Parts: sequence; C-alpha cells; structure tokens
Amino acid sequence: MLEYFNYSNSLSEMFSVQKMTEEKPENHINLEVCIDSFESAENAIAGGADRLEVCSSLQLGGLTPSVGFVSVLRYKYPDTPLYCMIRQRPGNFVYTEDEMSANMEDVEWLKKAGATGFVFGALTTVGTLDREACDTIITTARPLPVTFHRAIDVAYDWKSCLEEAIEIGFKAVLTSGQEPSALDGVHIIREMQELYKDKIDILAGCGVNSSNVANLVEWTKCHWYHASASVLKKNVPMNKVSMGKQDNQPTRVTTVEEVRMLKETLAPV
Repeated sequence: MLEYFNYSNSLSEMFSVQKMTEEKPENHINLEVCIDSFESAENAIAGGADRLEVCSSLQLGGLTPSVGFVSVLRYKYPDTPLYCMIRQRPGNFVYTEDEMSANMEDVEWLKKAGATGFVFGALTTVGTLDREACDTIITTARPLPVTFHRAIDVAYDWKSCLEEAIEIGFKAVLTSGQEPSALDGVHIIREMQELYKDKIDILAGCGVNSSNVANLVEWTKCHWYHASASVLKKNVPMNKVSMGKQDNQPTRVTTVEEVRMLKETLAPV
C-alpha cells in the first residue's frame, strides 16, 4: 500500500496546495478544522473546511500526528492544505533539548509525508517566547509556513510575544485571547486583529461553533476561525480492559453538518 504514497513530494507541489488558500478574495472568511482521525478529516472536507489542522490526541489539546496518518490524508485529499501540529507531549510549552530534536525530526518527516504547514509554539520558563526553539522549527519547516499556536494564551505578555513571533517569521497565530474560549477572550483577539492584521493572520479558536461564530466575526473582524466542529460519538463499544486512564472515555468526531453550518455562516453576504 505504501507504494501509492509519495514520500518525496516536491516543494512546488506542496506550494500549489498552499497557494489555493492565499488567492481567495479579501472578503473570504476561512475555516480551519482541527482533526485527529480519518473520520473527522473526511467529514471536515465534505463540509467545506478550508484547511485541516492535523493532530493526534485532541483530548490533550492536540499532539504531533503520525507520518502514516498524514501520508494517507495527503494521498486521499491531494488538494487539501494540511497543517501539522508539532507538540511532543501535553503540558507546558517549555521544551528540553531532546524534545526539540524530536520536534525537528517530526517536521522533516512530515514535510516528506505531505504537510503544507506546521503549528508550533515554545515559551521560556518565565513565559516569554523561546526565540531559539521557535526559530529552529521555522528554519526546519522552510519554505512551508508555521502558525504560532495557543502558547500565546499562556504567555506573560501577549503583545511582546506576538511581536517577536512576527519578527522571526510566523505567518499566523491561533488564540483564544488568553481566556478559556474565544468568546471570553474576544476583546484581546480584536485588539490583536486591529494592531497586527497586516503582519500576521489571526485565527480565533477554542469553543468556536456555528451558534457563536457570527458574533465572533462581528466582534473580532478576523478572517480565520478555528474549530473542531465535533460532537460526542455515540454507540462506541467500550473495551472490557482499559489500555489507559482515557482509553474508554467518550470520543469526539467532526461532523459534516457542523462544518457546513460554520461555512454557511462565514460566507460573505
């Protein structure tokens, strides 16, 4: 089966996918859907998602996906932008030298598997942007773009963190405005958009759904929104013996209907 997957995608091929999203009209409002399974990916694409954030373990906030997962997604959906999370473990965003070495390896292999961008963030022990770690990932990912993720929501000073992220080359930032949800952090998200919209894409995320996204668009004026568009998956048989503390917890899956409703709400009038 592996013979069907092109592990040596040329950079020109990867850019052709990325370019599709860059050439949309200025009034186009985009939807990025985070997924961690084939079922969620299929439903997100069927619903009209503009881009996928590809992860594993969304219940832990999203971790690095496997090379095999990304390879199969690229084969099945050759025209869909795939931004891969680079996060070795749950918890804080302060990384050791070994963890950064692993992050770099993941970027290299995921580029070959067909990633069109990456999502990463690293902080120092005092809550400032870890310039060395971030620059390492941006350099390794080059020429593919990198989004600074919600590490900014736990940064000591989001303005200085965002300004430094822009300076070293991040192309987007995913944020809930330093609050548990985008609705709670709407004022900071709007300030980010007003101050930095010409320098970096601001993605409003966390708790975004079809019932609140219209208000978020009105209040933040962002052109990108990030959601899982998921519901609890029902009727999943539980294993008699658990493989871990969360093995038998209810799982969530992206639905076509929720993605479609989000896209319809985001459509320009």
